[in-house]
Amino acid sequence: MKKPFLPRYFIASVILLLVLVSLYVLSESRRLQQELLRQTSAKGMALAEAMESSAKNAILGNSLLEKLVSERLLDNARLIDQLLLSGPVSSDFLQELSTMNRLHKIELLDQRGHPWEIPEPPPMPRQMREMMAEMGQQMHRGARPERQRMMTFMWGRRWVLPGDRDDSRTDTPPPVTEQKFWEGSVFGVAIGARSIPGIIAVHANADYILNFKKEIGVQRQIEDLGRQPDIHHVALLDNQYNYVAHTDRSLIGKKAPEGPFLKTQAGGKTHAEIIQLDQGRLYQLVKPISLNSSPMGFLQIGLSLEPMEVAWRSSLWSILILGVAILAVGILGMAAIFYNQDSHLREVKALEAEVARRENLSALGNLAATVAHEVRNPLNSISMGLQRLRAEFHPTEDEDQYNRFIELMRGEVQRLNSIVEQFLSLARPLDLKFESIRIGEFLQELMLLTGADGESSKVQIQVDARSNLPALRADRNYLKQLLLNLILNGIQAMPEGGPLKIEAGTSHGDLSLTISDRGVGIPEDKLSRIFEPYYTTKTNGSGLGLSIARRIVEAHSGTITVESGAEGGSRFRINLPIDGPPESKET
Repeated sequence: MKKPFLPRYFIASVILLLVLVSLYVLSESRRLQQELLRQTSAKGMALAEAMESSAKNAILGNSLLEKLVSERLLDNARLIDQLLLSGPVSSDFLQELSTMNRLHKIELLDQRGHPWEIPEPPPMPRQMREMMAEMGQQMHRGARPERQRMMTFMWGRRWVLPGDRDDSRTDTPPPVTEQKFWEGSVFGVAIGARSIPGIIAVHANADYILNFKKEIGVQRQIEDLGRQPDIHHVALLDNQYNYVAHTDRSLIGKKAPEGPFLKTQAGGKTHAEIIQLDQGRLYQLVKPISLNSSPMGFLQIGLSLEPMEVAWRSSLWSILILGVAILAVGILGMAAIFYNQDSHLREVKALEAEVARRENLSALGNLAATVAHEVRNPLNSISMGLQRLRAEFHPTEDEDQYNRFIELMRGEVQRLNSIVEQFLSLARPLDLKFESIRIGEFLQELMLLTGADGESSKVQIQVDARSNLPALRADRNYLKQLLLNLILNGIQAMPEGGPLKIEAGTSHGDLSLTISDRGVGIPEDKLSRIFEPYYTTKTNGSGLGLSIARRIVEAHSGTITVESGAEGGSRFRINLPIDGPPESKET
C-alpha cells in the first residue's frame, strides 16, 4: 500500500492558511474589543449628557427653592423689625408669629450676641392681634412691605447660580459668630435691626426643604443611577474638585484627585480614560458642567469594563472556534485538492508510461518484423536441409548419434522459430475471432491440459467458478494462451509444490479471473516491470510471456494487475468485459 503523498507545497499552503486565519482571529478580536469599548464610551457619554441635564435642573430647582425660602424669611425678619418699631412686642407674640408662619424660631440678639430682653408690653387688644395675624398671612402669601436697605446675611445656602446677584453677606459680627446661634439650624437669615441695637435672626423649619432636596436632588438621582450593575460610581464635583454628590455618601465633601479634572480643563472637553482598580478596570469619564456659559463643576462617571470583557471573551471563543473550523475546512479542502492533483498526476504519469511503452513496443515490433524476416528464411533453409539430411543421408556407423544430433538441431531451430513468432506477436496486431465461451467448461479444459505439469511438480490446480456465470465474448485461442501462460508461471513458481487456485466471478459488469499461487513471489522493486518485454525473473525465461499476456488482455479491452511480495505468493487478476470490446459488437 502506497504511503499518502504530502508535498512541500501542501505544507507551505497549510502554514499560509494558518497565518491568514491567525491574522483574521487577531484582527477580528481587536475590532470587536474596539467596538465594545466604543459602545461603552457611547453609553458613558449618553449617561453624562442625561446626568448633566438632570443636575442642571436639580441645581436650578434647589437654587430657586432656597431663594424663595430666603426671601420669605427676610420678609418675616423685616416684619418683626417693623413691629418692634411700632411698639413693644411680647415673647409670646413672637412665638405665636413663628408658629403661624411655620418658622423654627426667632431670635433677637444684641451687639454682644446676647439675647435681647423684650420689655413686657401692655396686653394687645384683640383687634390689634387680628390685624397682626392678617399681616402675617399676607406676608406668607407674598405681600411684603417695602424693602429697606439694611445689613443681611444667611447660612445654609449651597446652590448659588452663576451670575446671580447676592445681597446677603456671610460675615457676621464677631460676638454673634462666637455665639454660634445657628447651631442646630439648617437654614436661616439675619438682618441688622433698626428697632434694637443688634440683629433679628429667623430660623427656618427646613424639614420640607430637606425632603424636597432628597426627592429631586442630584444625590438621589446619582444613587438611583449607581444601582445599575455596570456603573461603578457617579459623582458631581464643584470647581474646587470637592465631591458635592456621590454614589458613596461617605465621600461627599471630600476632595478628589485633581488629575482627570486638570486634563478636562486643559482640553475644555470631556476626558475619558481607562484606569485600573483593585475591583478591576474602569472606563472613567469626566465632563465639565456649565450653566449660562459659566463653569459650575464636573460630572464624573465610572463604568465597569467587566461586562465588556466578559462579552469580549465569549465572542473571542466564538471567533477562535470559527477560525479553527475555517482552518480545518481549509486543510481538508487543500488535502482533497492535493490528493486529486496527485491522483491526476499519477494518472498522467501512468498514461505517459503507457504511451512510452507502446512506443517502445512499436519500435520493438518494427525491429522484430525486420529481424524475423531476416531470420526466418535462414531458419527455413536450415530446417529443410536437416530434413533432407535425415531423409537422404544415412551414415555407415554411429547412426543413432547422428540422428540425435539432427533432432537436437531441429529442436533448436524450432525454438528459434518460436522466439521469432513471439517477436511477431508483439509487432503485428492481434487478429481476434470472438465467440461465446462458457468460462466454467473452459477452465476445466485448461485444468486437464496443465494437469500433467501440475502433478509432476506436486501442484494441485483448483478451479472455483460458479455454474451460472454469463458467457464471455472473447477469442478462445488467445484467451487459452493467456491463461496457460499464467498457470504455467504459477506452477514454475512453486518448485516444492502447493495449491494453485483459479477463480472466476463477476465484478461491475466484467468477468474477473484470478490465478493465485504460493510460490516464491516477486520482489516489490521488480513488480512494476514484469510486463515489460524481455524482463524476467527466471534464469531461462525469454521475458515475453507476460508482455504477450498483457497485450492479449488489452486487445480484449480488459486490465491485468498483479499483487505479490518478497515473502511469497503472487496473485494475477484479469478483468474482461463480458460482451467483449465495442468493436467486436459491430462485427
